[in-house]
Amino acid sequence: MPSFARSHTLGLSTADFTVQPDGRVQARFVFASSEPLGALWLDRDHDGVVTAEDVAAARGDLGRFILDGVDFTADGDRCPATFEAASLSEIDGLVLTARYACPDDADSVEATLYYLSALPRGHREIGRIVAASATTEAVMTADRRAVQLTLPHSVRTSGRRRMPRSWFAGGLVAAATAWFARGVWQRRRAKTHKGHALNHESGT
Repeated sequence: MPSFARSHTLGLSTADFTVQPDGRVQARFVFASSEPLGALWLDRDHDGVVTAEDVAAARGDLGRFILDGVDFTADGDRCPATFEAASLSEIDGLVLTARYACPDDADSVEATLYYLSALPRGHREIGRIVAASATTEAVMTADRRAVQLTLPHSVRTSGRRRMPRSWFAGGLVAAATAWFARGVWQRRRAKTHKGHALNHESGT
């Protein structure tokens, strides 16, 4: 089914990022299908109607628009990104999806939408990051392109669990103590056996 311009508000888009316990982030971007994305126009024949064929023909450009125009970072380090799909929605217009492979123990994440600088002047975007019970939301523009979220403890510890440094240090101390005690025991045992041998040779 074709998507008409009236199905989505022009000049307003959304970007939703959902952080999973294993660190992976699922992203969903929604735009008005008739609105240009930088130099990219989906309506190839300019009749006000965008079809699935139009979207399929522009898939490569749409993927580059997201991969080049969005940075998603965890504790300041960029998460590798993969563009997934482009489709039409009767209600929302153009839907683009991507995923980001972030570590599972980050303290905070941030999304920066550089593509906002390439959209028409006055364009606004509702940016949202969700992680378990924590959510942050912001109205983003070309002058305010980033949204950040401090991850809740439940997300940071529900993925790959790592031994706390205090446990690791305690383990080293315990291992060293056990090694030292074993050495003392072995020396005492050797001394005792030597004493028994001397007593046997002397006939006592």
